[in-house]
Amino acid sequence: MGSTFLTQFGVENYDGLEKYTVSSTSQSTVLLQKKKRMQEVQQELDRKKQEYKVRMHKCNEKERELAEKQARIRESVVRFERFVKENDAKRTRALKKERDESTSRMQKEQEIVALKQEHLQYTKTKEKYLRLLDKLSVFGSYIDSVLEPSDEFHEIDDVLRRHSTLTHTNKDLRQVVEQGNHEIEEMRALLTQFSKDKEDEILIATSDIAGQQKRSDFMKNENTKVEQELQYRDNAYNDRKRRLGEAKMAITNIYQRCKKGNVPHEDLNNFDRLLEYIQNRMLDLGAIARMQKECNEYKLDPRGW
Repeated sequence: MGSTFLTQFGVENYDGLEKYTVSSTSQSTVLLQKKKRMQEVQQELDRKKQEYKVRMHKCNEKERELAEKQARIRESVVRFERFVKENDAKRTRALKKERDESTSRMQKEQEIVALKQEHLQYTKTKEKYLRLLDKLSVFGSYIDSVLEPSDEFHEIDDVLRRHSTLTHTNKDLRQVVEQGNHEIEEMRALLTQFSKDKEDEILIATSDIAGQQKRSDFMKNENTKVEQELQYRDNAYNDRKRRLGEAKMAITNIYQRCKKGNVPHEDLNNFDRLLEYIQNRMLDLGAIARMQKECNEYKLDPRGW
């Protein structure tokens, strides 16, 4: 080495070689400037790498949060669908119960009609016996007169026994009529209460169905908003992914251009290594350009000092 520093640089269009001497102080200054520039470029590259890692980390965090939110939304939708199915089942059971109770009410009404008809028949029978009794009471004195020639009633006791029998029959008929009236009143009261209870149940069920419908509409609106937000985030993610792909393609293209063509059996997915190679290549080309400029200024051959 000594007091001089020698370097060689091959150029195809140069035919001769010349040697020049430069002071070691100037050469050291140039080297320090180059090293300082390389350090600045390296720091800038490291900063860009760190920013890229931070952005990718944020993208991954956003993607994970979006996936968790989608899972929660799906779980809410499943619970709501189960809730709606349970309400549909309750509504179906309520309608079936209403139909059964309506059928039972119709049967009770038919029984009431039958009892009314039976009561009417008993009333007619009672009136018939009452008219008969009136007729018989009018002819009380006539009974004595007819006992002698009568073959059926030989004594007055026979007539009294017949009267007693008719009296008991009339009493039994009265009791049957009263019992029928009492049963009719009870059936009418039960029917009224039953109708009132069923009307109240129908009103409550209708109110519940309306509330559930409002809840369903609200959940549909919220689901629509969430789907729109997810679509917006998907579009933003796809745009970032597309930009990242374009950046990777640009890095690969620049690397291949620096390599002057595709290199077979080489891993082009290690972008840190590709960026490092591109950086080194750019630094070399910059150094060569500066050396060429200095050589032109001093009229020196860049292939050697």
